[in-house]
Amino acid sequence: MAGAKVQQSNNASAASPVNLKESRLKAKTVMWVLGIALVALAVGIAGLFAWGSHLSREVRRWDAKIDALCAANGGKDVATRVYETALAPETKEYFAETKPVRSLGIPIRFEGQSLGPQYPYVIETRVVEVLNQEKPSVVKYTERIVRVGDNKILAERFAFQRSGGGIPGFDPGEIRKCPRIRTEGRLDVLVFTNHPLHQSEAKQ
Repeated sequence: MAGAKVQQSNNASAASPVNLKESRLKAKTVMWVLGIALVALAVGIAGLFAWGSHLSREVRRWDAKIDALCAANGGKDVATRVYETALAPETKEYFAETKPVRSLGIPIRFEGQSLGPQYPYVIETRVVEVLNQEKPSVVKYTERIVRVGDNKILAERFAFQRSGGGIPGFDPGEIRKCPRIRTEGRLDVLVFTNHPLHQSEAKQ
C-alpha cells in the first residue's frame, strides 16, 4: 500500500508541469481574445464618434444653407402671401369650445384625399423640392389654405425644413424649419377674420 501511494504521488508530480502549461496557454488565449475585443470596441467607438461628428457637420452645413435661402431677396421668397380672407364656418368641424377662449382648427387635406362637404376650407402641405434626400432630409415645401369649392388658394407660404441628421438608433436629430412663424403670422390667423385670436385682441 505504501508503494502504491508513492507511485500515485509521483504520477501527480509528473503531471503538474503539463497542467500548469495548459493553464498558462488558456490564460494567454483568453487575454488575447479580450485584447482583440477591446481593440475592436475602441475602433467601433472611435468610428461612431467620427460618424457622429460628420453628421453634425452636415446638419450645421444644411442649417446654414436653409437660413441663407430664407434670407435671400430680403426674405421675399418665403414671405406669406394672402390673396383673400374669409369667414370660417361656425361649425364643430372648425371650432372647439375650449377655455379661456375657443379654438379654430383647419382640417388637413393630404394629397389625393377628398373630404366631405362639411369641410369647405382645408390646409395643405406639399413638398416643392427635395434639396437633400437623407442624413439629413432637407426639403422646400409650401403650406396653403384652399377653398375646396373652386380649389382657390386663399393664402400660402413657402418654407424650408431640415429633419434628422443624428445617429440612427441613438439620436434621431431635431427638426429645424425656416422661417420661424409666430402665432399671429399663421395662415389661419391671417385668412379667417373670425379667428378667436382676433376676438381676444379686440377685447383687450
